[in-house]
Amino acid sequence: MTKLLNIQMHNVVNGIKKGVPVTLGFTLETDGAPPPVGSRLQFRAYTDVTLLHASMPVSGAQMIKPPHSGFSTLTITQAQTQGWNPERTVTLTSDKNLPGSSIADLCGIVYYQPTYEEDFYCPVLAMNIDEQDIQASQVFNGEWQDQLTGAWIYSYDVVLRATRHPFTQWKFSCADLPLGTKIHANPWLEVAHDGSEGVMELHTPAGDRYLLEPGKDLNVSIQLLYPLAAGQDPALRTLPNLVAYPR
Repeated sequence: MTKLLNIQMHNVVNGIKKGVPVTLGFTLETDGAPPPVGSRLQFRAYTDVTLLHASMPVSGAQMIKPPHSGFSTLTITQAQTQGWNPERTVTLTSDKNLPGSSIADLCGIVYYQPTYEEDFYCPVLAMNIDEQDIQASQVFNGEWQDQLTGAWIYSYDVVLRATRHPFTQWKFSCADLPLGTKIHANPWLEVAHDGSEGVMELHTPAGDRYLLEPGKDLNVSIQLLYPLAAGQDPALRTLPNLVAYPR
């Protein structure tokens, strides 16, 4: 059985703009053993908060969302051959009115072994921001079939612009991709999440070579190889829940 050591958000408090999706990182620290069938990672979204996605194992797991409930449970349904990927993400949107510098608990993360709940609670804390530091938009460039696998490759430009201050360290992500997605081409950014668990996150390497400035667009070209089962689908022409942040 997997031994749970800790659940911790990367940032203690996160800035979030009302009605705008945000993808947040957290660490699920275990002893590395494969989780047994029936293990569960639960996301308890509170009033006016909607869970949009959580990173998932590529196979043998299911996200269960009962109707009329804010609780969503990622359940291990088949035997796993490796432990949890410790670096995980949760994507949500909030319609809460958060005045001033007030801080709210948007969502709680808890872990269940097959027969009991672990004594850990990880709050997702947030405060309101009026404007995002980096704007992210996208352009779809085309699609073609991979001759080797028969799966489809989709090409995009992600267009980034700083809103108020320049940044040399930044990242962008999209969430709710088909499980098993792979980055097919990425010329210079470093990979934090490769798409396989439904999340792609890329970030700048160390240094100050890639400056984002207010009023100037920076285009980042990216190609994704979707799993064969996804087929050719017009919905794949849009990167879901695209968002960018300073690092």
